[in-house]
Amino acid sequence: MCASRLANQLAIAGNFEHRAAAWQPSSAMSGRIRMPTRPRPGLAPPRACVHLLLVLAAGCMAHGLPTDAHVEAIAPAAPKAAELPRQLRVVEFNTHMERGEKIVDAIEHDPALREADVISLEEVHRANLGCSGACEVGKALGFYSVYAPGMANGDGDDGVAIVSRAPITSSQVIELPQYDVHINSGRRIALAATIDRASEPITVYAVHLENRITVAQRRVQMQPVLDLAAKQTTPVIIAGDFNTSPFTWIAHLVPIPTGTQDDKLEADVRAHGFQTPVVASGPTSRFLGMKLDAIYTRGFRTTDFATARASDVSDHLAMWAIVE
Repeated sequence: MCASRLANQLAIAGNFEHRAAAWQPSSAMSGRIRMPTRPRPGLAPPRACVHLLLVLAAGCMAHGLPTDAHVEAIAPAAPKAAELPRQLRVVEFNTHMERGEKIVDAIEHDPALREADVISLEEVHRANLGCSGACEVGKALGFYSVYAPGMANGDGDDGVAIVSRAPITSSQVIELPQYDVHINSGRRIALAATIDRASEPITVYAVHLENRITVAQRRVQMQPVLDLAAKQTTPVIIAGDFNTSPFTWIAHLVPIPTGTQDDKLEADVRAHGFQTPVVASGPTSRFLGMKLDAIYTRGFRTTDFATARASDVSDHLAMWAIVE
């Protein structure tokens, strides 16, 4: 649809430029130069055409649905553990669509990450319906993994994932309200997984919210996760890239500095009965000192947390927390 629309507009623009030639200086027999004093009715100046095409091209940057939206589930041949320990290390990491082997290398070479028990991943890429980045992490570490594709991207799809040392007994995809943010727009989802821990199950959520939305819209997009998590009778971990940048947005395109996105979302999370133990984590983005990622809990006590460089493979820092 976008290609057709652009082709039509390019044809129109070409017609504009063809007719616009009449605006250019031309020599008369007397040597004078004649130029119309105003454009012919119904014709747009060439510069306006360029602006129009740029807007239309931006609209074409929306991502479609994945070819296969089923959850990819991987189990190791030899499980590392039958259940998670009472005290566990949770890692949250937006991998910025990096290859699986680079993510594995980053985890294995960072002391703060290589002892992870549960890993929440966002912007996980899967090429040509093969093994996703989360799948490759699971295979390399001998962990279980579930990956849910959210949107088509390039040669495959991108989505969210949960990787666990212990068996993942069930998973569920949660559809989130979608906003047409014009550039890099697409289907947003969260993924829930049930994992056994010390003879009782816990529920883990991996979440990736939209970037260029307002405080109110971010609350709305997060609401399905909070509603579902609030109904769980298990301890809960909600980890993700919540994109709580220090901006709100006009028409999803114009950033306005506010500095309240993280505060407002964290207040909403607490109002639903969850703790926000990593509020003092500092920046999780390598740009502008933004705090975009977080880990929220219910039924756990967080004893330590920090960020980790993860070999600088992503535009995000990784985050870890010890909970018990």
